[in-house]
Amino acid sequence: MIRPMSSNPSPSPSLGRTGLRAGTAFAGAVFRSALLAILLGGGVFFFYISQLSGPGMPAARAGGAGAVIALLFSPSVLVALLLLGFIPLYLMLGIAQGRSRALRQVVLAHGDTIAQRLGAAIAGRVEAMPRTHGALQRSSEWLSVDALSRQLAPVLGEGRAVRAVIGFVLNRLPLSTLLADWQAERAAHGGTEAGVEDPALRALLQQRIGETLQEMATPSRTALYIALAAHALLLGFGLWLIA
Repeated sequence: MIRPMSSNPSPSPSLGRTGLRAGTAFAGAVFRSALLAILLGGGVFFFYISQLSGPGMPAARAGGAGAVIALLFSPSVLVALLLLGFIPLYLMLGIAQGRSRALRQVVLAHGDTIAQRLGAAIAGRVEAMPRTHGALQRSSEWLSVDALSRQLAPVLGEGRAVRAVIGFVLNRLPLSTLLADWQAERAAHGGTEAGVEDPALRALLQQRIGETLQEMATPSRTALYIALAAHALLLGFGLWLIA
């Protein structure tokens, strides 16, 4: 079970060790997907091809040009091509799963630090913004992955996994809503000067970033299950066509 983000981060493994674990998790997921693609995707495809000479394909059994024409203009060929497409599909799903598992290792090892540092970095940039509505609309120029990665590089390193985590947080975090609510609340309380730290904003950002990282650290297998179900249905339909 994944531990919830704590306010007092515990000692974390080194970035090198985390990178090794992330790489191992990625390689393991890709290897499993390759086996799935070869054994299941390729196995189902060749099994189906072997059935094309069955009772439902008399022209194919006859051989010669009639067999070629019958196959080219048969729905069974389309089914075969679709079944063949599941081989690269399983590989792509495995790569995506591998990336999720690699990022999960980064979050498990450094999630507290990332939430704290990234929340402080975002809050510092927001606090320095002018209080006009137009400035909030241009917040993407201030809160880009490149800018935050460079700012946090001395603490979190410059690896691709860290950039991916920052990008995931920025894409999922409702920054526009958070900034608008924060600006309205600040205006209602008389406002604060630009550049002055706001503890409430930092605590809010750290909490929301922690929740986003928890979501990130829980890879979903829904896409794989959908692919397996579609694969089975397509094979069943193809066998019904040539029965």
